Amino acid sequence: DRSLGEPSDETKTAVEHSWELVQATGIHNVGKLFYQHTFKLAPEAVTLFPPEVRDRYREWTAEEGIDKGSVYESPVLRKLFGRYMTAIGCTVAGLRDFSQLVPLLLSLGARHSNYGIEEAHFPILGAALMLTLKDVLGSAFTPPVEA
Repeated sequence: DRSLGEPSDETKTAVEHSWELVQATGIHNVGKLFYQHTFKLAPEAVTLFPPEVRDRYREWTAEEGIDKGSVYESPVLRKLFGRYMTAIGCTVAGLRDFSQLVPLLLSLGARHSNYGIEEAHFPILGAALMLTLKDVLGSAFTPPVEA
């Protein structure tokens, strides 16, 4: 039923193809673009990721051991927003099976409600995602992908 927002087969195919391009670019590279766009659109979002929060996600590698500098170049945020991109990839994979997709999305939503993410953040994150996909996909960022 299209009135419930289920995408057409054409849209599903376009989104799946675009996701292959995202993966080819590298999930962490795309994650970095995603957080940079998020912070450009909502500079106050930087306050959600102070060094002590970034330390919780750090793996203590040489690269991540110096994550006290600019939040805009944070290796930890690159990885963390890469995880967000992976979750989006799971959503893309679930486009053809909503019975698997809906529980995944409900679980993600419940988990992130504990992280200070509010409904008011969703439009900003959506806009940042669209800017990120535009950057990564170039001419492959078509109306069916944007929808």
